[in-house]
Amino acid sequence: MNKKIISILKYFSVFCLGFLTNFSGFLDNVTSIPNSYKEFKKVYLYDAELFSGNWSTNAEYVLTIEELDLGFEQPKITMSLDVNEFGEISGELLSKKVCDALPLTWIISMDSPEPGVSSFIFDRHFFLKQLKEGKMETVAEFKLIHADDRKHVIELERIHDKWNVLPKTIKLAKNLPAYDDDFKELSEYCAESSQRFFEKLKKVSSVE
Repeated sequence: MNKKIISILKYFSVFCLGFLTNFSGFLDNVTSIPNSYKEFKKVYLYDAELFSGNWSTNAEYVLTIEELDLGFEQPKITMSLDVNEFGEISGELLSKKVCDALPLTWIISMDSPEPGVSSFIFDRHFFLKQLKEGKMETVAEFKLIHADDRKHVIELERIHDKWNVLPKTIKLAKNLPAYDDDFKELSEYCAESSQRFFEKLKKVSSVE
């Protein structure tokens, strides 16, 4: 049986046992259910300490690159994430190919909704979105296939990619030494995406 499900069953059993053995405190137990559920989600569905922070794929300057298992070719990608008290994840993702594919927007986000009941069994999903006509439009979807709390490494698998600009799997680590340099490089590149796009349009128009 899935280890995650076993842990959940154990937690639920302990909660029920405590509830039954303290029946006289019925009202107190009912009142504490929301807080217990919030703690339950924190332990088994998401880890704010893990996901919150700066993520990237470039393991340059890392001495323990083999331990992180990032010693393979990946495009430079940076991702900055925040987690609120409900477990919702929001942030931004930068990649040259993504910015080239979405040159007319200044906002490219990476979000994951609050974990629900289905998250006890199924993998967590992340959505890459762009701002279009005043609304956030999903352009790619990923699922979390691995999360290492100790090494601070996560791995995402692509489910859908409208523009086919991101690899099948992306492995990122938190607070890598090259993050600041990579973020600066990608920010400057993405800031010029619109200009490059219109220059290409001009060249095509002049040829025609």
